[in-house]
Amino acid sequence: MHLFLVGPPGIGKSTLAPVLARHFGAAVIELDREIERRAGKSCKDVIERDGMDRFRDLESSALMRLQATPAWTIVDTGGGTPIRDTNRKRMRQLGLIVGLRGSVDRVTAGIAATMTKRPQQEVAPRDRARSVLRERRAAYADADVTFDVGSASVNEVARAIAAWLVSARGVRIDIAGADRSCRVLIRAGLLDHVGPHLVDLGWRGRVALVTDARGSARYAADVMRSLERAGLDAVGLRVPAGEAAKRLRVAARLWDDLAASGIGRDGGVIALGGGSVGDVSGFVAATYLRGVRIAQIPTTLLGMADAAIGGKTAIDIAAGKNLVGAFHPPDAVFADLAVLSTLPERQVSSGLAEVVKSAFLADRESVAQLGRGLEGVRNGDLGALLAAVTIAAEVKGSIVSRDPREAGLRELLNFGHTMGHAYEAASGYRATHGEAVAIGMVYATALAERLELASPALRPQLETLLARAALPTRARLPRAVWGYVLRDKKARAGKLRWILPRRIGRFSEVTDVAESALRAAAQTVESAA
Repeated sequence: MHLFLVGPPGIGKSTLAPVLARHFGAAVIELDREIERRAGKSCKDVIERDGMDRFRDLESSALMRLQATPAWTIVDTGGGTPIRDTNRKRMRQLGLIVGLRGSVDRVTAGIAATMTKRPQQEVAPRDRARSVLRERRAAYADADVTFDVGSASVNEVARAIAAWLVSARGVRIDIAGADRSCRVLIRAGLLDHVGPHLVDLGWRGRVALVTDARGSARYAADVMRSLERAGLDAVGLRVPAGEAAKRLRVAARLWDDLAASGIGRDGGVIALGGGSVGDVSGFVAATYLRGVRIAQIPTTLLGMADAAIGGKTAIDIAAGKNLVGAFHPPDAVFADLAVLSTLPERQVSSGLAEVVKSAFLADRESVAQLGRGLEGVRNGDLGALLAAVTIAAEVKGSIVSRDPREAGLRELLNFGHTMGHAYEAASGYRATHGEAVAIGMVYATALAERLELASPALRPQLETLLARAALPTRARLPRAVWGYVLRDKKARAGKLRWILPRRIGRFSEVTDVAESALRAAAQTVESAA
């Protein structure tokens, strides 16, 4: 996600960019510096020696070289960057255009303060300001949102932009599926707007809101009001909390409740809660009447970052976790960041395991982004949470769009899950899912080291980030863990498959790993545990 700051010269883009970046843990790119790096001389020299057309070409080239990434980057553009239609098109391909505007006096003062860096010094600052505002009016107006700078301080403008992104605009990610597309919405305050969004997606008739005790007490009333205001007839259904919800007897009771409530094919199921509520609700929706619509409202960071996205639904059986399930993509995922403010610290850390996984699957920029914003996420800062959830949702959404039924590419999402699921089950689910996945990722990386696939420098990077997220990096692996590993649902033709890192952003599937290597990786995880 790139946020492009555009506006006249002297409006304060360069001062604002690093302040705004701190709200999201984002990186900052100054487009003029990219031009100077490529040209080997200052922007002023390029214009005076090579001409304005050459400068504009370099500017466009610098924009085109920016790569799409789930990481957040604030781009400080030059005053003339949005003049070209192709530049504005490229900016929208990569993110959002945030316009800044101010009075002639404000722009004049800014131009005057930077005269030594600018060509054409024979033009008076006020004359330059007037001509720029007149000639580029249409280009500056073509923004996704525009903020008046006025007399506001840099911090005030940055807070206003951050608040707009977090609570008004948010982020929308569209995930293509084999049967239907899924709309993922991420912002604060979404619970009050679930009903209108579902109606917009074509929902009609009676719907069932499935939740656990916590979700019912804290959020169900808000969602019910939203559904009723939108004209949807809703009935509330309850399931147990945690893994206890993912039992066949719970699913059977829900089937009966849906039938007794008169839920038909024109209605649907809405899952409100953590990953377990979403799993059992999705499984029931996939199988009731051979499939009815499902929408997910995750109330945990783990749910927003992973469980609610992608359409994998499941229940547990005695042989292992998630061994019975179906692919049933939701119509929509509503990630309301405001609900995370009441989440216990341990649950926030648990969700961060999936965010860390996604960042390592993506690229170095995403890992760096998470590193910068990690404390903000743990402290409940909505800007940092928006960026973190978006990273995870974009990574998973991109993979799921290309492989909706786990035929190949989607298996990358199992990084850390082979040993993680086994450890979670062997611990009697005393370890949270995120804690188990953290151990699983350390194990997989240690195994990659043992097989000489990964550099020894990779695991310390992972462990440092996990430790900062208050997640474990060492644990005693119960003897029972190996039995669960061998029954893992990712095994095919009797061969266990491991998703192992080679470096950040590059992973491989490995089978037929020797027992000696498996035991050596276990020793790494158990060292000083």
